[in-house]
Amino acid sequence: MIPEMASPAHQAMLRRFSLYGFLKNQRYFEPFFMLILLEKGLSFTAIGFLIGFREVCINLMEVPSGAMADRTGRRRTMMLSFLSYIASFALFGIFDSLAALYAAMLLFAIGEAFRTGTHKAMIFDYLAAHDLSSLKTRVYGVTRSWSKNGSALSVVLSTALLF
Repeated sequence: MIPEMASPAHQAMLRRFSLYGFLKNQRYFEPFFMLILLEKGLSFTAIGFLIGFREVCINLMEVPSGAMADRTGRRRTMMLSFLSYIASFALFGIFDSLAALYAAMLLFAIGEAFRTGTHKAMIFDYLAAHDLSSLKTRVYGVTRSWSKNGSALSVVLSTALLF
């Protein structure tokens, strides 16, 4: 617990931010994703280019997605992110063509770009609104540690599911 955030309302928000951090990295699909792409007939090289394309797209969209979040609101940006993920997974599931897989990967990249900075901005906005900006590093550190714990658990559970 962070003593300066001892009020029940602040503790509830810290729990919510931490829970999101923990759950956002529960990516049980990742080990299966490679198998699915291999089953669709892609070579390891093609999969590498597909993943590289996703990473380039995410990096190119980071700043524009932040600007859009500032203009349209954080919640709307998060909703757009999750809708983009859903559309991406639908395309991955339905189509086998390389062009469709690149379109799906672009949608996934949009989801990632719109999600990554929005959570952090929501935390900082909350702290600023409650005159707790001096706690930015500590609060973000707590939520980040929950995120890392979630990643570690995800790896263990994904491995158990795969084998």
